[in-house]
Amino acid sequence: MLTGTEWPERYDSPIVGLFLLICDLAINPTRGFPLDIEFFEDFIRDVDPGARFTRLCLAAAETPELAQAVQNFSAQEYEHVAARLSERCGYDDPRTGLAAVVGLLGDKGPVDALMEEHRTFNYAGVNMPVRVLVSHFIAFCRDKQRSPEFFCWPGIWMAGDNFNPEAGSLFVTHLSLFQDRGDTEQIFPRAVRGRSPENIKKLVNTFFGGMLVFDLALQWVLEPGPFRYDFKWLTGKSENAALIALASDSSRSTTARILTPAL
Repeated sequence: MLTGTEWPERYDSPIVGLFLLICDLAINPTRGFPLDIEFFEDFIRDVDPGARFTRLCLAAAETPELAQAVQNFSAQEYEHVAARLSERCGYDDPRTGLAAVVGLLGDKGPVDALMEEHRTFNYAGVNMPVRVLVSHFIAFCRDKQRSPEFFCWPGIWMAGDNFNPEAGSLFVTHLSLFQDRGDTEQIFPRAVRGRSPENIKKLVNTFFGGMLVFDLALQWVLEPGPFRYDFKWLTGKSENAALIALASDSSRSTTARILTPAL
């Protein structure tokens, strides 16, 4: 409706390609992170996905030639249309944000060290959930910079004659770390190519151990009354005595480190 185009008849219609590209731009703002906020009065307009989606659709309506611009679902088409829409809305070109993240690499510093942890899944124990999420985000940006068309239109590149080994490799590389099953609420680790079973097991235990501590810390700060030990989402079980003991011990030791003055 906002773009003023007709409902497409096929999944590979240029209109579908344009819609998915607008969705990609809408949910991937750049201001605040990785780029600085320059005009705070425009912050909501710049980063809110709903506001971005609406403005990008209106920009597409004002440039009707873009309705047929996506024909081959290529990187060149992605970059051309994204640049036109972003410029019309006053948004950053998505390549600018990706370049800012990828630019953190290459100096043999702490970010490179973090990405070495990502390569093996042998993460340091300090703030492991944050380390895992940041390293995967950097890896995502690095690959999206090389192949923006795949991350915008994965369905096109994962089916039919368009499928190729590179697309399959990107898909497997960026699968979720954890998965669930239909018959239980329990979360399971996913086997990841190139990472040893020992490191995957360590990642799962330490990652979710950190998440439990974060949950208890959040309750401690924001919620009155006793702690709630509801870990069914993790184990699929209502009773988790051992996990509760682990979470309590981890929380106490973390609190002790915070409250103990440096010697």
